[in-house]
Amino acid sequence: MAAPAQTCARLLAALEDLVAQEALLLRAADFAGVLAAQERAAPLIERLTALATTADAAVRVRVGAVLALRSRSLEWLASEMGRVREELQGMQAGRRRLAQFAPVYGRPRAAVHFSAQG
Repeated sequence: MAAPAQTCARLLAALEDLVAQEALLLRAADFAGVLAAQERAAPLIERLTALATTADAAVRVRVGAVLALRSRSLEWLASEMGRVREELQGMQAGRRRLAQFAPVYGRPRAAVHFSAQG
């Protein structure tokens, strides 16, 4: 059986990789991939939490770096969600303005084609 420090190091390396993948997937707007990465990370986080009492200072530094990257990813995601929300509100406002014009102009009619006879 591996020593807790070795297990912790392996788990942390895998978590670092998944968090880095998550950051790339977020920026690529691959939200299904983000979800898959988060699901794969969950058991690693649980196991690392259980081993936290045996972690040395170097492991804590690495965990801090993982948390910082994750925090930056979440900030980016929140920013993107705000941007998309604003775009959606603008589109909804445009639809409301367009709906106000519909009664004035009525329904579009089929195009009438005239043939030129010479």
